[in-house]
Amino acid sequence: MLAYKQLTLMKLQIGISIALVFFSINGKAQSFSAFKKSGDQALTEKDFYAAMHYYGNALQLRPDDPSIQYQYAEVAREFYAYETAEKYYNKVLKSPDAEKFPALQFRLGSVYKSMGEYEQAISAFTAYLQQGRADTRLHEKANQEIDNCRMALELMKQPPQYTLKRLDQKINTAYSEFGALLRNDTLYYSSFRYDLLKDKHRPGRKISKLLLSSKNGKGQPLRNDFNADTLHIAHTAFSMDGKRLYFTRCRYVNTTQIQCELCYREKDKRRRWKVQPVVLPEPLNIKNTTTTQPAIGYDSLLRAEVLYFASDRPGGKGGMDLWRVKVETSGFGTPENLTAVNTPDNEVSPFFHQPSQMLYFSSEGHANLGGYDIFSWKQGTPQNIGLPFNSSYNDLYYSAGLDGKSGYLSSNRVGAMYLDKDNKACCMDIYAFQWIEPPPPPKQGEPLAVAPLPLPEPERPDEDPMPETLEDFLPLALYFDNDEPDKRTLRTTTKKSYEDSYQKYISRKDDFLKAYTKGLQGEDRTAAEEAISEFFETRIERGYLFLGRFSEILLKRLESGETVEIFIKGFTSPRAEKTYNLALGKRRISSLRNHFDTWNNGIFMAYLKKGQLKISERSFGEATADESISDDLIDLRNSVYSIGASRERRVEIVEVKSK
Repeated sequence: MLAYKQLTLMKLQIGISIALVFFSINGKAQSFSAFKKSGDQALTEKDFYAAMHYYGNALQLRPDDPSIQYQYAEVAREFYAYETAEKYYNKVLKSPDAEKFPALQFRLGSVYKSMGEYEQAISAFTAYLQQGRADTRLHEKANQEIDNCRMALELMKQPPQYTLKRLDQKINTAYSEFGALLRNDTLYYSSFRYDLLKDKHRPGRKISKLLLSSKNGKGQPLRNDFNADTLHIAHTAFSMDGKRLYFTRCRYVNTTQIQCELCYREKDKRRRWKVQPVVLPEPLNIKNTTTTQPAIGYDSLLRAEVLYFASDRPGGKGGMDLWRVKVETSGFGTPENLTAVNTPDNEVSPFFHQPSQMLYFSSEGHANLGGYDIFSWKQGTPQNIGLPFNSSYNDLYYSAGLDGKSGYLSSNRVGAMYLDKDNKACCMDIYAFQWIEPPPPPKQGEPLAVAPLPLPEPERPDEDPMPETLEDFLPLALYFDNDEPDKRTLRTTTKKSYEDSYQKYISRKDDFLKAYTKGLQGEDRTAAEEAISEFFETRIERGYLFLGRFSEILLKRLESGETVEIFIKGFTSPRAEKTYNLALGKRRISSLRNHFDTWNNGIFMAYLKKGQLKISERSFGEATADESISDDLIDLRNSVYSIGASRERRVEIVEVKSK
């Protein structure tokens, strides 16, 4: 049983799905002991983001308490909020009670290493060893980490042989993208940004889905029922003949933990993917353990097609280990632990490079620059593949083309997109690497060219950055399915919140694709598919994400004492008569009101009741709808499923006033 960190191989992955709905707690409503108790419980459940916020609220009540400062730094480190962790470890270090925390210098060294501050890390680890009361395990680890930091400093002196570039927002989002694999001109990858359908947990959790990007286009979820709305689907590996696709399927077993199993789907006689997935039998999948991250290759020594995978099953060296098994005509052989590469820590994300017969993987246990590093192995000792592939952060999911000169990896290094910008934590982005061609040798007798001094690269703003203030969101548009919420009624209010409408709407993406592309062929069909997919991802999903962030910032403004008034407008498409549309627009505003009434266990209600938060509204019905939008009740393609009609069915937060 594993936290979701083992699916994407980041300790904060489960924090992404839960935390990014943004835990916020009213510090005036609970006691220090209540906050600390809640933080301890969240820590037990490995929900580091929630623990950070509970401990953070406890800190507001006792800002100079070194014990809570230390605990806050500990969970910040687990959540990869390194700058926050470094700040509070140093606060404890400067306090008179610093000696009560014997591992303090070791933890501080770990954070400095993770931030790429290797000289400071060496100093902190050395200070820890000089205390003279180190336990054996941490003493050995501190010496190892000093060696790792020195190795990192040496690697940084070497000239780069590859370039590394983060893929743009056709692929990457503010959530985690990982596991990129290029096959022909199609990039397959996984994205952990989709809402778990019918999730009774509050706040709602996220799941991953498999996507593809064809010819450098925008990523689209795989069709033919590859993905599910109630399960995590991730990772791709194709059999040598291309007739079988392996993938990972995972389900939540409690609030923050999941279990994974390997599956595959095969092509039928017409070369179409069969609908029903096949779950790999025991002993490949073992009950109450996780088996994940498939990779395929033909091993020339074994003379067999081999399936590699990561698992926490018994019989390994500890944590996640790498395993392999022969793929046979009648099934599979017996799984074999790769003892030559595994350590007591975690080894994950295998990739077998066929031409070189080289296995690539990521590890926490071998000598590294920080977090997970990528290693190569054929025989003997695994080799750290160095910069720019590895960094002081987590670097995983290496894959390469046949010539090994280009490929992909995933990393949460500096430059990846943040969901939690306050703590600079989360998430994994996909990067592309490319070998730097050496300059041709000069012709005989030709003088050597002198390279000009490189110009500093201009700073570029983040693409489509997450807004930082309430005003930055405006207008914040939130979209609705046709005649939602509450079909065929003249009521002007609803009991549903916007979240209810969003979950139902987002699950109907395939219905919209099918209806809007019906009868279209070739480029027209492709253009229609891309338009619908882009609308769902860049309008509907982003609006919902922005609403969560808006709510968090709003709460902070209210807690600081501001009085805030929000102005909302409702819109509809012109399918019904005006009286009906006016009522429908008001129901949509009502659903957004319900969001503010119920968000984060109703935390805004106290501010609404005392008038510190006001919500003013006006429904436009169809009054401002685009006149080109069809109102033909029979022409469903254009009056319901078209981008134009979909764009009109919305509410907008259009203005924010504060004092």
